[in-house]
Amino acid sequence: MKTDKTALSHIPRRTFMKGATATAAAVSLGSPLLGALVHAAENPADFEASPGNMPYVTQITPERTADNNTGWVYYGAEANDRPLNPEDKAQMKPEDFNKDAITLKCSCYYPNAGDIGHGIHWETFSYLEYQFGGRLKFDRYFGQSLHSLVDGWKALRSGLVDIGQIYHIHNQGAFNLFHADGLPFLSNSVVVATQIMEEMYPKYFKKEVEAQQIHLAWIPHFDVQGLICTTPIRKLEDLKGKRIMGFGSRVMRETLIALGATPVAIPTPDVFIGLQRGVVDGVAWAVGSVIPWRFHEVAKYLTVTGMANTAISYGINKKTFASLPKEMQKELYFKFRLAANHMSEGYTKLEDRGFEGLKKFGTEIIILDPEEKKRWVAVGDSIWKNFAADCESKGLPGNQFIRDFRAAAAKYNNMSIREIREYVADPKNIIHGIIDGF
Repeated sequence: MKTDKTALSHIPRRTFMKGATATAAAVSLGSPLLGALVHAAENPADFEASPGNMPYVTQITPERTADNNTGWVYYGAEANDRPLNPEDKAQMKPEDFNKDAITLKCSCYYPNAGDIGHGIHWETFSYLEYQFGGRLKFDRYFGQSLHSLVDGWKALRSGLVDIGQIYHIHNQGAFNLFHADGLPFLSNSVVVATQIMEEMYPKYFKKEVEAQQIHLAWIPHFDVQGLICTTPIRKLEDLKGKRIMGFGSRVMRETLIALGATPVAIPTPDVFIGLQRGVVDGVAWAVGSVIPWRFHEVAKYLTVTGMANTAISYGINKKTFASLPKEMQKELYFKFRLAANHMSEGYTKLEDRGFEGLKKFGTEIIILDPEEKKRWVAVGDSIWKNFAADCESKGLPGNQFIRDFRAAAAKYNNMSIREIREYVADPKNIIHGIIDGF
């Protein structure tokens, strides 16, 4: 059966399909790759084949959109940075907090403005404040007002802040297994990526992170599924030799090289001028963040790749956490899991709005033909094999990790966003051991 490319070109968002819905989509698209996705999701024990069995599914139904949005509450309605629902809540006022509320000092790289800084990061702290009902509040320092993003680790270790961002991509030499967040063509949303990484954390990532003398708070993810370029990328040959700025760890760099591109390191604020002047030909970026950075004004083609995700973790100072009452520690640990899911879901909704916005601006959204996508995924397989081999050479359990990583992906890729949210909110499903004793 031949794929209806015309229909695909008008898809406004991606959906997160499961079971019969995914099977029907696989049949309707005539895609062996999607059929493999469904088989792997429903048969985790068989998930030993190509790691590319879990690409993004860029097809939408009104039913899935409605399902994903069910129960979602946005905590920041005063910003007017997105369509509001009746259940949306504004930021809590000073009088809403208890007189003896515990205050934690937090920092964030983004300024308190727009869809990302206010609409996701600031909003997640508001979400946590609501979760504690006025017993906990956050003294926020956004826009690098206390320290740079790169110095987040130092700021947490020194106690300059209690909670802050710890981007491993800015401290790459300290990590090995933690770079697995960038392995290509696996999870079908950042919500899934977050759950995979949190589930793998106690066994595989904790030692590396805690060697930096901090505790992990939560692991939201930044979506790197789009290639926004000055020329159309419809097949691998179109990418050959293209200078691409890739946001992510060394795994992203290796993926771009394997796909035939030339990775270029350039600060994000300089990307617009780089695209304008031809210093770079494109950017591997989150679709939802293209418009805020105005890349669409100088690059008119977006290829949906489902390439990777990047962890943008938050940490908490060890002494701060130890100083909290034991019951507060227990409650905060659980609510950090909720925050991870909530922030990542915020990013998926940003992606949805990004697709819609880019179409309005006239950006051509290119969906890879299923057979072409198989070629990209086959290239991605080499990155997985190299990652496992590199870890094994360092005495790390690379092969076992890959098996566990894929099994977790099969589990969560088979759930809708709403189902994952409800799963995380059930205390019986809590991931233990991210911090010792919990």
